Amino acid sequence: MKRDIPINLYRKFLNGNCSKQELEMLYVWFGSADETLLHQLIGEELQMPEPEPTTAQELLLMRAMKQQIDARRGGNSVQTVRRLWPRIAAAAAIVVMFSMGAYFLTHQSSINPAPARSSVANTIVPGSNKAMLTLSNGKQIQLTDARNGQLAIQGDMIVHKVADGQLVYERTQHNVPKAAESIAYNTMTTPRGGQYWVTLPDGSKVLLNAASSLRYPTAFNQKERRVELIGEAYFEVAKNPQKPFRVNVNNNQEVEVLGTHFNIKAYADDQDIRTTLLEGSVKLTYKTGHMLLKPGQMAINNLAEPLIVKQADVEEVMAWKNGLFVFNDESIKDVLKIAARWYDIDVEYRGNIGQKKIWGTVSRYKTITELLDNIAIASGIHYKIEGRRVLLMN
Repeated sequence: MKRDIPINLYRKFLNGNCSKQELEMLYVWFGSADETLLHQLIGEELQMPEPEPTTAQELLLMRAMKQQIDARRGGNSVQTVRRLWPRIAAAAAIVVMFSMGAYFLTHQSSINPAPARSSVANTIVPGSNKAMLTLSNGKQIQLTDARNGQLAIQGDMIVHKVADGQLVYERTQHNVPKAAESIAYNTMTTPRGGQYWVTLPDGSKVLLNAASSLRYPTAFNQKERRVELIGEAYFEVAKNPQKPFRVNVNNNQEVEVLGTHFNIKAYADDQDIRTTLLEGSVKLTYKTGHMLLKPGQMAINNLAEPLIVKQADVEEVMAWKNGLFVFNDESIKDVLKIAARWYDIDVEYRGNIGQKKIWGTVSRYKTITELLDNIAIASGIHYKIEGRRVLLMN
């Protein structure tokens, strides 16, 4: 039998499309000692030779597969690690493996030699819990530096920082809601490289992504609950049928809900507004009409053409909230636009490389060099880091 495992076999495994015989070959390669489990999975005796990895792309895929196999075996990966690492030690100098099963691929049939790493000894760290709170009187509070506890009193509400990355509005014990004679607004703003949770006065929870802002009243004392969003945010809206919750998105779209979970992505440098419903229902109002979304659907509003509704890849949409980057056939330019917001970097391209497609998954909490290394391996491009500028080139 040929000793090299075809690259498409690794892809079939990750997609769950392997035959019993193919599973047998792969499980032997990864050194599983649990024959009972293997027999359940493949139903045959194990008698196939062990192939050797031949390309950097195969090594990346094998790393992702090993994590899945270890997980199925209850995390007991000691023997597998001992058997795997000697085979890949020779490639360690040119391949930086994805941790946590991350991998990147292109639609190319082969991969170029691993690119040279940047010689700049510069580590750009990932984003973290950072935000600025602007009170109704104009006072600004840097939430990153503020201690936990009471930060301000806004009308009948006390503003608390309850933990790193979490702000909560709570009504004072001795006051009751009043009919609003005038509405006071607070604004939470995250910088590039920041994110933050806020629990609004009605109990709704919002997670702001990097480079975003949310403007909201300090009390929802009127017939509706209205907030204004720029950028991206995930909403968990408290149910209140008597008071609809409305999100004004860049003054170009309105989302109306009673109680539901959804995500809105509406950056100024994106070409469209993307609203994804996870549960419940929402009503979109835009310049040319209305639209009701069902759970699992995404509405794409590019403002110039009819609104498009399609089934969403929820894993990809919610990756940022779950601490991941997930890219499915995305151009390098779009990938780096997302990364730039999170790592607070500027990106420059030399050559026509921005439209190359990649897909994969990696933690948002790795350094920028780990992300760039794997993009470079998958696409054959090179990169250089100069301060907070990343240069990509052929």
